[in-house]
Amino acid sequence: MTLHVVYNHQCPNCQAYYIPYDDRVPCPRCGQIEAERFDYIPQAAASMRYNRETGGSYTPGAWWVGSLGDHILSLLFGLFDGYEQQKGSVGFEEYLVDQLLRMQWGDQDYLREHLHGIALRVREELEREQP
Repeated sequence: MTLHVVYNHQCPNCQAYYIPYDDRVPCPRCGQIEAERFDYIPQAAASMRYNRETGGSYTPGAWWVGSLGDHILSLLFGLFDGYEQQKGSVGFEEYLVDQLLRMQWGDQDYLREHLHGIALRVREELEREQP
């Protein structure tokens, strides 16, 4: 059992998939700033926190990707678990940049920086809510 964040969104201008997660987050492909916003960060952090507390890692035992929100979460799970496994040999942002550069993005290379921003915000949310 885990928490999903079911959300799909495409830019009305260029049809790029992305999550408008904070105020003024533009489409990562064309730069258009839409009125639509989705409160993704606290939901993603809640899913990751739940997984960690119930299973010991950010990655759940089973995961089904049914939306863009879930796909981004699956990437975040691996990034955060990988960072913890490297035992602090580099800082989070350095690790994140390196891992994002290693990923194969195909025609969605625009998501690299977008995921970078989401990961930083999720980490901030997780740290803010630690006991």
